[in-house]
Amino acid sequence: MTNLPSDEYEDYMSDGELQYEVKQPKLIENFSTTVIIANLPQVPESKVEKLTSVLKKLTGKVGTLSTATPPLMPMNGDKTHGFAFITFVSSADATKCVEAINSYQFDKSHKLSVHGYDDVCGLRDVPEKYVEKTARPYVPQADVGAWLRDPGQRDAFCIRQGHETEVHWADGLRDPVIDYDGSREKAAGIQWCKDRMEWSPKGSFMATIIKQKGVILWGGEKYEKLGRFAHADVDHVSFSPNEGYIMTVSNKPDAVDAVKIHDIKTGKMIRAFKLYPSDKFREEDEERGEINPPQFSWSYNDEYIARMGEDLITIYELPSMKLLEKKSLLADGIKEFQWSPGANTLAYWSPEKGNSPAQVNLVAIPSRKLLRSKNLFQVNSVLMSWQDEGRFLGCKVLRHTKSKKTVYNNFELFRVMEEGVPVEMLDVKDAVFNFRWEPGGSRFAMVHAENAGATRMNVSFYDMDKTVKADEAGTKKKGKKLTEGQVLPELNLVTTLVDRQCSSLFWSPAGGVIVLASLGDSSSGSLEFYDVNQTITLAMREHYRATDVNWDPSGRMVSTSVCQPLNGAYFKFQMDNGYMLWSFQGKQLFIAAYENFYQFKWRPRKVVLSKEAVKEVETNIKKYEREFDRADKERAKALYLEETKGKRLQRKTFRDRVADLRAVYKSQKQQRIAMNGGYDSDDDSNFTTTIVKMTEIIDTKETVIDEFP
Repeated sequence: MTNLPSDEYEDYMSDGELQYEVKQPKLIENFSTTVIIANLPQVPESKVEKLTSVLKKLTGKVGTLSTATPPLMPMNGDKTHGFAFITFVSSADATKCVEAINSYQFDKSHKLSVHGYDDVCGLRDVPEKYVEKTARPYVPQADVGAWLRDPGQRDAFCIRQGHETEVHWADGLRDPVIDYDGSREKAAGIQWCKDRMEWSPKGSFMATIIKQKGVILWGGEKYEKLGRFAHADVDHVSFSPNEGYIMTVSNKPDAVDAVKIHDIKTGKMIRAFKLYPSDKFREEDEERGEINPPQFSWSYNDEYIARMGEDLITIYELPSMKLLEKKSLLADGIKEFQWSPGANTLAYWSPEKGNSPAQVNLVAIPSRKLLRSKNLFQVNSVLMSWQDEGRFLGCKVLRHTKSKKTVYNNFELFRVMEEGVPVEMLDVKDAVFNFRWEPGGSRFAMVHAENAGATRMNVSFYDMDKTVKADEAGTKKKGKKLTEGQVLPELNLVTTLVDRQCSSLFWSPAGGVIVLASLGDSSSGSLEFYDVNQTITLAMREHYRATDVNWDPSGRMVSTSVCQPLNGAYFKFQMDNGYMLWSFQGKQLFIAAYENFYQFKWRPRKVVLSKEAVKEVETNIKKYEREFDRADKERAKALYLEETKGKRLQRKTFRDRVADLRAVYKSQKQQRIAMNGGYDSDDDSNFTTTIVKMTEIIDTKETVIDEFP
């Protein structure tokens, strides 16, 4: 404001004191909503606007930017310094930005370094002289593999019933015993698990979901709290196969962080995503009235995580979460994809489009080499299923005739490990309801019937490999002589079981034995234990209203359970809730009933024996049987001693008391003799022994025997 001469305006000025109010902007003392993004490209002033726009787009994905304080990018002469100040509307969004964008690869030469403004300002308080900090005492981490060294070689399982979450031990010989039931949390007034629980793939961790807050990891011998991953309204949790990462999912379509990927070791969130990759998937779900977005899927070795998009598959490298080679894998019309459980290979299928046939494709990652492509015609749908080692891929193809009035099934069976990935086709005239590969084997089973409304089913077993029998030895095939025991890559029917009450198939993890189950509200819960090696039925059992069947990791036991929804909805078969344990031969081992029963989950464990080692055990089974029998007797003895510990202590106390009384009695002998005038009542010579024999007729019976002629 210009200073005005007082003489010109003297007549207009008041004699009183001048009153005025200076309006100043509110002083911001807390910069917790601001982050500093460093290691940006240094650009001239002409490119600042473009770079600022890119930064706003990037940071806007993880939080809401402040409109009052736009991004600030200081200049250093004719170029920027290489860093920027970004302000959000909340400190929570600023924290998300630090977690999500730190170490983000901005371009080939620049990896972003993101820090909170207050954290950087804290560096001003660093003393000039270095003061060495006192080292914290070493606290050993929880041993997440301690349970594997159980001396009884028992398996563990977790149940959710009522308000309780309990981990039990089971060995098939005795009733299950509780390992941990959240007693530590109960003492602190905390409920251990309020929603669902999940085991990690190798059983190292147990995850419990707290709907409003997130996921907690537990592990070690005493089930210690090992990690916590914040995620409001979390609905689902998924571990990577090698337990390096965990994904938490919230079914909130509008949230920018509905899907979070976390590093288990560091506990940090490494990236967040929206629930739907595009509006197309969200619109389809809204039309169906459900939430079923394409979720992320892990590769077998934790190297990649991928999700299906519109005509593409986005593949991210772990742990950087960078898009593989900065481009998605194009997959025109893709409907489904699956990772191989034994290699970094993707299998996906796409329907017919225009004049192009439907396709099943196998692609190697990261090279993106097409390993095999199979064209299919007149296709309604394709259901893909991998064998657990990744040796075979089975595709159940539902096809229609040209008139589209009739549908039928056929199977496309890929031999993935063989050169050229040959494909065998199996036509099935019946309606197919279920299809399952044998773990660690080459066989598969299917449930089928003449029509879709049938109540009695047939179950067929096929083998992808054929073993040459004695009567076939010496014959030639493709110019080569066959030898007995030789394995040929040839699909063959093993056997078919007809007229069965069966809707689901459950192979033993050890292979060889399968449970044919009839599950669901309208079923009787029949269970058939079938030995595929011997082609005989081991047992026929029933668990009325059973909803789930699960094998323990060793294949010794199988559980059947009647579970109700976790959301607290009314369940009309509530009185049947609970679980049963069976031996692999169908013998009932244990039964437990509960008013409210939600989950039964066996604790997974990695198979450590190779196929050669397993074969060696089978060959020398007699030797191991003796060792197991001896170990069982020792365990039974130890258990008996533990169970009778109280009785034995009472017996010892009684015997010690009797011995003390006898000693007192013996010490008083001379006193007794003196009091009895020299008579010793303990001396046998002072007594006369007389033996009297008495005969008494208790009963008589007279029998007339006919004389011989």
